[in-house]
Amino acid sequence: MGKTVEQVFENQMLISIHDRVGYGSKHDGSMIDLDICCDCFDKLIDGFTEKCAINPIKENY
Repeated sequence: MGKTVEQVFENQMLISIHDRVGYGSKHDGSMIDLDICCDCFDKLIDGFTEKCAINPIKENY
């Protein structure tokens, strides 16, 4: 959290999410253009998957 792109590139790859939001969200039709570091991705996904009935992570896919 709070890292610059230069700091991220020295240590790890960015995770990129680029897609259009579908219907049913308050962001219908918006484009998502998100680059986050692995540390931030892990925090986001860990918090999200705890609330899922089925784990959305497919290990070593």
